[in-house]
Parts: sequence; structure tokens; C-alpha cells
Amino acid sequence: MGGSFDPIHHGHLRAALEAAEALMVARVDLLPAGQPALRSPLAASNHARLAMLQLAVADEARLGVDARELQRPGQTFTIDTLQSLRQEAGPKAPLIFLLGADAFSRLEQWQRWQLLTRTAHLLVLSRPGQTLSPPSHPLFLAQRLSEPLDLLRRPFGHWSALEITPLAISATDLRQRCRQGQSLRYLVPDAVWDYIQAQQLYRATSLSQD
Repeated sequence: MGGSFDPIHHGHLRAALEAAEALMVARVDLLPAGQPALRSPLAASNHARLAMLQLAVADEARLGVDARELQRPGQTFTIDTLQSLRQEAGPKAPLIFLLGADAFSRLEQWQRWQLLTRTAHLLVLSRPGQTLSPPSHPLFLAQRLSEPLDLLRRPFGHWSALEITPLAISATDLRQRCRQGQSLRYLVPDAVWDYIQAQQLYRATSLSQD
């Protein structure tokens, strides 16, 4: 499950856990973005975002962290990450990449996006009643829409959608709250909030440094 996780919050964690339950898999790994090309610079450092993720999933065996993008120099692209995962998993293992509906609507802006479903399945996490906007490109429309569990029957080539519990928590809003000196208690895991305070993250005068 990709994302900037800047910071990780209960909305991210709940979505990942519900995906693990819906797919009936042992674990979903959270994949923090390194230097994404389509986003403004991230507020917290790679080190801080990784530390917060590790704290957030420490007590949940069904959630893990994959830090490979944070270890890659320069801009990072999802297709490179999926291809490295495919190489590790082999040609026959199902590989499912989880992403949000907003990211899905911008898929045609991603680097070599046409190769995504040739490497993995896509599972779009959406809120109830949310309209999904798949790419209109013929190369994508050729990929079949499947039920989530059907993705496990093949190694790649399909996409699906999963409605998750809507938790109206935004990382942008959390950073703004921090700048205004407001508490993030009950919006992020306690250990993450303690870390944010100890490291003085997201304050108006703080800068991201790796």
C-alpha cells in the first residue's frame, strides 16, 4: 500500500487492515514514497516517516513496512518498485498494489503507468458512494475489473475496488494542526503523536532533513 504517510494516521492504518481482511492475506506492507515526482517536497524526513510507520504497526501483525523506496536515490516511481517486488516474488505469485481513489484518478500522469498492470494488480481503496475514474486509455480498459478475491487467482493484469470505512482524516490537515499547536491525539496512534512531539515535527519553523 503506497503513500507518503506524512504522517501516518488511523485512516491509513484502518484502510490497510480492511484490505488485509478482505483479501484474506497474512499481511499488507505499507510502502512509504521516497521522492515522488508528482508531489511537492514532503514535510518530514524519510527517517522520521519510517520511524512513525514502524511505531504505528508495531502491535499489528497484519501490517508491515517496506522501506525500499526510501533507500533509493533520486526520484522514485511506483513502476520501478513494483518491478523489484515482482523480481523477488517470481512470475507466478499474485502481487497487489493498493492505492487511493484520488491517486487512481491521476494514474495516467504516473511514469510508465501502462506497465503497472503488466506487473501487478491494482486495488483501489474508496469511500462508500465514491465515483472511481479509471484511465480512459485503451491499454488500461483492456484490463479486466475483478472482485478483490479474484486478484489472488492470477499474478497480475487486473484491477478491483474495495470500499473502506470512511475516516475523514487528512495528513495535510494534521500538519496544519501541528503548525497551529493543536493536538493530534486520537487522530494518529499514541506512539506516533509522542514521536511527533518529541521530534518537534510539522512545526512552522521545522524543516525536512534526511
